[in-house]
Amino acid sequence: MAKRPLGIGKAAKSKKQKKVEEPAQLNELTVELAEEIDANDELGQLKGLWHTYIKSDKDNELVVNGVIHECDRLLRNNEGKDDLPDFFYSIYGMGLYELAHFHTDDNKKVKEYFEASLERIESGLEKYPESIDILFAKSKILVNQIPLQHISQLDVESDIKDHCDLAELLDNALAPYELAEKTAESSKQYELFNTENLEILQALDDLLEIVDNFGKDTLEGEDDEDDDSEPIELHKNHPLHGISQSDKYNQWWRDHTIKFLEFVDLEGKKLKIDFEAKTKEEDEVHDLIPLRRELCYRLGQSYLQESEVPTSVFTSLKYDEDFKDETELHGLTCEQAQNIGQELITTALKYLKGAKNENDPETWVNEAEAMISLGNLYEVDSAEQEKCYKDAEKILNKANNVTNGKYEDVLENLLQG
Repeated sequence: MAKRPLGIGKAAKSKKQKKVEEPAQLNELTVELAEEIDANDELGQLKGLWHTYIKSDKDNELVVNGVIHECDRLLRNNEGKDDLPDFFYSIYGMGLYELAHFHTDDNKKVKEYFEASLERIESGLEKYPESIDILFAKSKILVNQIPLQHISQLDVESDIKDHCDLAELLDNALAPYELAEKTAESSKQYELFNTENLEILQALDDLLEIVDNFGKDTLEGEDDEDDDSEPIELHKNHPLHGISQSDKYNQWWRDHTIKFLEFVDLEGKKLKIDFEAKTKEEDEVHDLIPLRRELCYRLGQSYLQESEVPTSVFTSLKYDEDFKDETELHGLTCEQAQNIGQELITTALKYLKGAKNENDPETWVNEAEAMISLGNLYEVDSAEQEKCYKDAEKILNKANNVTNGKYEDVLENLLQG
């Protein structure tokens, strides 16, 4: 199973909002609060400040310091009391974790911020052991701690005796996510499967990408698809060896991304959201629409990339003279590779159709290219192959018509093939 590209688009706001000035010590900032939040509610203002940050480009350390300052103040004012909600501890811990991103050149500070953030998270779990908010926050912090604090200090010669087994750390990081997911499912709190919590799966995806490419001297900005260098074989005592040699984390990502999508669909059903929206105005009705499309896109790409090996095996055994005397390749016969590839791409197409946006031709072309790949796995000139190619051609013509021929090269390759 291969990696997926990252980067969730920001969802459009749907609630009417009003601006509320922050307390005096944060008067440099203006925070938008949902209309139902009392402007005099300090915890509501803290939540508003935090949402201002997470919906931004996350490049303003001042906002993060403001969050932590407010958390410190609220904690002091509530000393001896027990009335701070669970989300307070989640925000407190996440704020401290976010500070680590502004000091990545100082591993000592990074370590201190992670330790402090986890301390606040554990304090919250002592009071709210089943809090989904805190459990998701803990998982996000622990997953991100691995690359920022640990992998950043490794090279290809690093040994586990000088560091730690990062597979064990990753298992520990995913455990609170699983508990949060299970608790949310049993309580039907599907609204918690949102863009913010999807960042945990994104962080895992990033981490696995780092492990896959660890030690490769890829130039910054170079497309990985154009990198022909051989993968680095990490020695058995390397801290990343356990992760690099196991496919269970890739499978975990896919399984839980599928489940995430299921919960988004359930929340959409509860809110009577039309996920098949056809206009830009409909797209902006609720932020679950772009979130669902993003999930479908990632899953589609995941299955497409998994299909690359069986597709290559089928093509080589079927058409390449260099393999005419071979009956198997990578443990697959030609027929087995064909069937596996067809099944994987068919599944990918199911998700890519769910990712399609009538206002974004790029999403149409993603579907068309998958159709071409599927057609390549059928017998030459068969009815199945012709249907795939004709359906793809129709989509590409439509895309070219609205983009002044942006995808003409894709269409030409299809027609020439």
